[in-house]
Amino acid sequence: MNLHRFDLNLLTVFDAILRTRSVTVAASQVGLTQSATSNALNRLRQIFDDQLFVRIGSGMAPTPRAEQLAGPIRDALARINSTLDLQQSFDPATSDRTFRVYMTDVGQMVLLPKVIQTIAAEAPNVNVQTVQVPPFRLREEAMETGEVDLAIGYFAEFEGPFHRQRLFTERYACMVRAGHPQVQGTLTLEQFLAVPQVMYWPAGGGHGQQEAAVARSFEDNGATRRLAVRVTHFLGLTSIVSSTDYLLTTPRRLAEALSRLADVQILEPPIQIPTFDVTQHWQATRRCVDYGRRSTLERIGR
Repeated sequence: MNLHRFDLNLLTVFDAILRTRSVTVAASQVGLTQSATSNALNRLRQIFDDQLFVRIGSGMAPTPRAEQLAGPIRDALARINSTLDLQQSFDPATSDRTFRVYMTDVGQMVLLPKVIQTIAAEAPNVNVQTVQVPPFRLREEAMETGEVDLAIGYFAEFEGPFHRQRLFTERYACMVRAGHPQVQGTLTLEQFLAVPQVMYWPAGGGHGQQEAAVARSFEDNGATRRLAVRVTHFLGLTSIVSSTDYLLTTPRRLAEALSRLADVQILEPPIQIPTFDVTQHWQATRRCVDYGRRSTLERIGR
C-alpha cells in the first residue's frame, strides 16, 4: 500500500465505527455527514478488500479483519494525538481549546460551577463540554484516542495507560426535609431504620459501588434500611426529599449543594460509612501542564 496515497482521515472513521458500532453515531463524533462516513467506510472496504463491519441487528459488528486492524490503528491514532499535543504550547490566557470531560450530573452540580468560575478568570476563551460517562471499555477507548480529555469523579474501574490524581476525599451525609416529623437535628440508628429512604443510583461512574459500600456498612451493624424509592436520574431528587418524609444518604458535597435549593436538614449518618476518593484521570501519553500550583479541581475540592 502506498502511504502517500492513503487518506489518514479514514483511520479516524474506522476507529469511530469500531467504538460506536454505528455509522450514524460515528459520523457525529468525527464531524462528518452520515453519507460522507458511509463513503469513507466504502473506501476502507476497497483498500482492505474486506467488509470490515457488517450489520447485525441494530449495530455494526467488526469482521475478523477489522478486529485485527483495531489495535494497531488505535495505537497509531493515540501516538499522532500525543505528538500533536507536544507541539502545542498551552497559554490559558489565550487558548480557545474545547476540553471534553467525562462527568456525571452530580459532578456538574457540585464541581462544574466552581471550575467554570476559575476558567472564566484564568482562561476566558477555553470551552468545556461534559460527556455522559459510558461503560468503562468505551470510556477508556475514547480517552486513548483523544476524543475525551479528562474523566472526573469516582471510578471503581479504570484500566489502561492513564494517570490518576486524587482531588479530595468525600464522606457521606444524610438528608431529610426541615419539618420532618421523626427527625430533628440528629439522626439515631433507630430513626434511620424507621424512615423510608430514597436511593440515587445513576448509570455510569462508580455510584453503584458507593451505594454497595453504604449497604455493607449497615449490614455489618446488623441493620436493614427500607429503600422505598430508587431513582436513576438526578432531576427531581431535591423535590422528592423536600416534599416527603423520605431520607437520602448521599455524598456530603452533593447534600450541601441540594440544601441551597430546598429547606432540608443535613445530618451525620448513625454509623460509620467508608469515605471514597474523587479523582481525575487522563491519558498517560498526554502532557500535563504544571503552572506551579494545584490544579483548579484540586483547589476547589479542598
